[in-house]
Order: sequence, then C-alpha cells, then structure tokens
Amino acid sequence: MHSSHNGGTQPCNSQVSNLLNFTKGSLQMYSKKSIQIIFALLILLGSVAVSSLATAESLVQRHTPRMMQGTRPLGMGNAFIAVKGTDENAMFYNPAAINDYEKKFHFQFLLPTIEFSYKSINFFAQDIPNLAEDIDAANGNAAKINVLDAFAAANTGRYEEVGLQGNVAVMMHKYITAALFYDTQGVIALLNAASSTVDMEVETNAGLMVGSAYSFFDDMLQAGLAVKFIGRHLMDETVTQRDIIATAEFGDILSLTEFGFGVGFDVGVKGAPPIHGKVWDYLKPQFALTLQDIGHTRFFAGQPVGRQKQSFNFGTAIHPDFWRFKSIFAIDIREIDSRTDFLNKFHAGYELTWPEISKILRSVSVRVGASQAYPTAGVGFDFKYFKLNFATYGREIASRTIQKQSRMLNVQLAAGF
Repeated sequence: MHSSHNGGTQPCNSQVSNLLNFTKGSLQMYSKKSIQIIFALLILLGSVAVSSLATAESLVQRHTPRMMQGTRPLGMGNAFIAVKGTDENAMFYNPAAINDYEKKFHFQFLLPTIEFSYKSINFFAQDIPNLAEDIDAANGNAAKINVLDAFAAANTGRYEEVGLQGNVAVMMHKYITAALFYDTQGVIALLNAASSTVDMEVETNAGLMVGSAYSFFDDMLQAGLAVKFIGRHLMDETVTQRDIIATAEFGDILSLTEFGFGVGFDVGVKGAPPIHGKVWDYLKPQFALTLQDIGHTRFFAGQPVGRQKQSFNFGTAIHPDFWRFKSIFAIDIREIDSRTDFLNKFHAGYELTWPEISKILRSVSVRVGASQAYPTAGVGFDFKYFKLNFATYGREIASRTIQKQSRMLNVQLAAGF
C-alpha cells in the first residue's frame, strides 16, 4: 500500500504541473483588457442581482415569473440556461446561446403552445360560466351570496391555470435574432378557506424581442444581449360577496382595460474553461450565467400592471453523444436573488435524441427531469417542416417547497424552415 501510494505521487504532481502550465499559457493568449472585461461583466451580473429583494406579486408573477417558457425545456425540468442554442427557446433562456445558431437565416411561424392544469378544462369551460349564470339568475342579494358561498365551499383549495403562448414569427441567425411573441396566462384560485372569495387573473404579454451574441477566445466564451418591447394587459380581480351585490351582472366585475408598455433587458454568458482531455471533450460541458429583466422590467406607460421581476440564474450542462444518440444533461439554479426555498430554485433535466431517422421524421426526443422537486417528462417529434412537442411538469404554488403542486400539461406545434 505504501509503495503504491509513493510511486503514484510523482506522476500525479507532473499531471497537475502540466495542467497549470497549460492554463497559464492559455490565459497568456488573452490580453489583460479582455480578462478585465469578463470579470467586470461577471461582477455586474452578481452586484445587480443581489440588489434585488422580493416584493408583493400577483398570482401569475409569483408562480410563472418568466415569460415564454418552452415546451422542450419544461419537459427536461426547465433546465436550459447552459444548453446549446438550436431552436427558438435559446433567446428566451440565455441570449448568449444565440451565437450557437448557424450563419444563415432560419424562420419559424405560428408556434402556438397550449398549457393547462390537470382539472382546469371543465373548471374554466363549465364551472365558472355556470357560477356566473347562477349568480345573475339569483333573486335578491341573499340568494346571490348563497350561490357564491356554495361554490366557494365546494371548491376551496382549487388552483387552476390555462395558458396560450407562441411566436408569431422568429428569425434566427448566429449574430442577430428577433421574435414577435405573445404569452397569456390565466389563473382562477380559491385558496382562502376563511371567506367566500374567488381570485381571477389573466395576464397577457406581447411584443418584440431582439437579441445578439458574439463569441470570444476561439468560441470558449459567448456573450449575448436581448431587448424586449412588451405590451401587457392585466385583469386582476378578487370576487367577493360585496362585488356580486354591487353589480348587475357577474361579468361587470371583471375589468380588462389595464394596459402598460415596458422595455426589458436580458444579458447572458456561456462557455467552458480552456481544459482538454478525453472525458472533458466527450462531455462537452458548458457553464452559464444570465440576468433577466435587469433592474426589473417596469411598465411605464398606461395603467399599473405590475412588473417583470429580475432574475439571476446559473446553469451547467453536458452534451455527451453515444452510438447514434445525442443527449443533454442540464442543471439550473434559477431565481437566485429571490427569497424562497432552494428546491424551488432547483431544476434538472435530461434529453435523449435519436437524430436523422428519415427524410420526413428528422428526430425523436425523450425528456425527463425535476422542477421545484416535482417530476417532469416530455417527448418531441421533429418533422421536415414542423415539430410537435409534449410536456408535463409540476409547479409549486405554495410559499414553501412541496406544499401544493399545480400539475401542468403542455403542447406545442411549430412550423418553419
């Protein structure tokens, strides 16, 4: 045992020395000014992030703080910050990944994504319309209150969501990318067991996002910036006994007139240290940092419609290939600057892709993961002129980890060339 240990010390020291010399030589290739720029950017990301503190938020903003969460990322635990940019999701998760696109233009159109919680369809399509009809048909204030009380008692604890989002058009290029997008999220919740109240919220964001990214040091570092021009409509109402008495019809309670306009900025970096080796080259690891909605995206024109909360995020991913398969394993720590449990910030996922199946069906992907301690899964089919993705994931809607899950189903259809 002692002989073996002593015999292995000198080679180990030699390997460490070689690694240090290689790293030193690599760093000497770069100017001091370039390295200072990198450190300045990282310090900026960190300093702006820690300056953010949590404030009161709406239901949508509390549980879906980021716009345009894609079906593919959601299937793999919503861990996507360090993943190589190959589709329209890249610019919404990390603008640095724009630089992974090809040096030619690709376009996608009409990308509707529909998502809904497990029991939401009947709730939105039947239960809520029936409640409105029953309240309007009730004879007198007491009868209206009885209808609301009975509905609240039968549905206390329910939290149902529906969403519709997509890109009207996306232009993707290695150095410039743009997307016309829309994202609508609706929530109906009865979480207050002590009173007969129904929280109703619909938030719609739509606008233009433009991003650009460049690489440095022989593509070992990528940096990107995205600008978002957003128009937001917001309906945020808590229906109470007083509301149904004070209005002639149930629909008069709801206000859809709140609108605001804002401009937001995202920055991101992605890359890997200058290390080489058989295992390292096989795994192709990437590390990433993003700061989204820098300083909070505020809507400065129109009525008060809340704000898009700033988010500081870290991610890492490996991209090993074996036989005919391509795979990705990713881990993200999201919303680092928010006051919540660590598990609510933790996301991890895996994607296995079988490429080049045929001229019509280009690839099939299977995805699994964990998002906020809840399991996720997904599958994707990439055809020649369109792709179809499915995902299911859990979202924490309580203030702490693993208290109340909203189980979501998500479907996306994309067409492009």
